[in-house]
Amino acid sequence: MKILGWVLAGLLLLVMVLAMQVMGRSRAVPGCTSSVVTGRGPHGEPVECVCVEGVISTCFDPGP
Repeated sequence: MKILGWVLAGLLLLVMVLAMQVMGRSRAVPGCTSSVVTGRGPHGEPVECVCVEGVISTCFDPGP
């Protein structure tokens, strides 16, 4: 019975981690249609993001 409890706790933890990953990706992130995209950061500020092979690599404050 003790093993079953640990297995269920592990599965619950795995489901929670996967749910956080899915919810983190559902934020309003601009798609990588070019090598540099602009969008809004987590607090509404403008950001520029660099895309590498179709995936957002890094984001930074826009400027010269």
